[in-house]
Amino acid sequence: MRMIVVSNRGPIRVGSDGRFTMSEGGLATALHPAVAASGGSWIWQWDRATGQRAAAAGALPDYNCQFVELEDEERIGFYQGLSNDVLWPVFHGFPSTSPLWDAPWPSYLSANRRFAEATSRAHRPGDAIWVQDYQLMLLPGLLREQAGFDGTSPIGWFCHIPWPALECFELLPWRCDILRGVLGADVVAFHTERYAENFLRCVAWLLDDAEVSISRREIVYRGRRVRVAACPIGIATESFRRHAIAAHENGAVETIRRALGHRRIILGVDRLDYSKGIVDRLESFGHYLRQRPDAARTVAYVQVAVPSRSAIPAYAQLKEEVERTVGRINGEFAVTGSVPIHYLYRSLSRQELVAHYASADVALVTPLRDGMNLVAQEYVASRVSGDGVLVLSEFAGAARHLGDALTVNPYDHQDVERALDAALEMSPDEQRHTMRLMQREVERLHVEKWGRKLVELLSDSVRPPVPSGIRQAKRDGGTSAGDRSPRLVPPPMKQQVSSR
Repeated sequence: MRMIVVSNRGPIRVGSDGRFTMSEGGLATALHPAVAASGGSWIWQWDRATGQRAAAAGALPDYNCQFVELEDEERIGFYQGLSNDVLWPVFHGFPSTSPLWDAPWPSYLSANRRFAEATSRAHRPGDAIWVQDYQLMLLPGLLREQAGFDGTSPIGWFCHIPWPALECFELLPWRCDILRGVLGADVVAFHTERYAENFLRCVAWLLDDAEVSISRREIVYRGRRVRVAACPIGIATESFRRHAIAAHENGAVETIRRALGHRRIILGVDRLDYSKGIVDRLESFGHYLRQRPDAARTVAYVQVAVPSRSAIPAYAQLKEEVERTVGRINGEFAVTGSVPIHYLYRSLSRQELVAHYASADVALVTPLRDGMNLVAQEYVASRVSGDGVLVLSEFAGAARHLGDALTVNPYDHQDVERALDAALEMSPDEQRHTMRLMQREVERLHVEKWGRKLVELLSDSVRPPVPSGIRQAKRDGGTSAGDRSPRLVPPPMKQQVSSR
């Protein structure tokens, strides 16, 4: 079975020398083997600013590259205007930042149609198609309208961000169009069971022609069974271990520790995005310092903020707020020759990033909402010394899998403060025990295993259609559109942090 992957961004990156190379990102690492082994295709939006198509295709000799080129106005409306200005905040629970009244929905629709045309050109009967993420939610449904996309050509759609609760999702004017688009897929997959539950509940409430079974994670829609699955993504653990060993051996770890005066190091690494909770995290650290006057001399907090979507007003405002907050806290607690917060507004190379992971006593990963958050997994994989403590937001998908982290409510400054206390006072033996358990889980989530699981899900979905007139029975915890009270899975218990 040939594999066709469709995504907004491609599996290549442009180096500082202008050359195209294979991306080290999770998606490319996971799905490249399946595409290459099957002689398949990767379809993505071509950014004319990145250079020649032939050079880009030459970086991927193992399979066929297909490009979707959008007009400037269409691309801006699709990617920046609808995907990032509207869908991203709503799906992350920040609808107040979303300009729903002026959203360029026609651009989103036309761009998805362009992707459908490119996919149709690359498609052969029997091909398996994996559509990636929230930019392309209409694509599965558009493909179903075309000839050749029958039960022998399975379609999957994977959501790399949180799927919101019904009360947030239903704010979107095009909510039913989006659901119908996604339900063109045979397999719909998410990082966690909670996101899968949220999606099922949205379908049950909003589409009267869909029959939903919560317990079986299945939807019958227009004569087809759609499987809804939790399939958490991981990282390429061996790459991080290799770089971490090198960072210890070449002195990079010692260089960072010496530069920070051999203080205990707390590390935050994020794209500069309001969903990451950077300002709340800084305020929590400031609160921590106020309660412990000597901490500014013994603890250093390093915050790496990778520039992101700077053309969007909300992101430009966030950058200013982060910089003001860093300046205010440093002004309050700095001593001659030392500041408590070290703020890096730039991207780090893989080697630099892992050196910071290997140097940090504590990773402070506290997004307000996140689909998975791979920084948590990267920190754990980089702790080749076996110690270190992960403080993790309970609202990150990673918290569903790394139950031995110290989980916190990122909105609660006192909760974060208590967790920092517990992390910095944790004994070496307890650190090694919890880190060993988390490293086992990160290995289980390995990104290549994720890729193989997606392929298996698609292969298993090739089956005959549901006979017309058969409706899903409401049993084993299932629900139809007329019974709108799905059974929800309770969240896992978090590791408790004692008050002091």
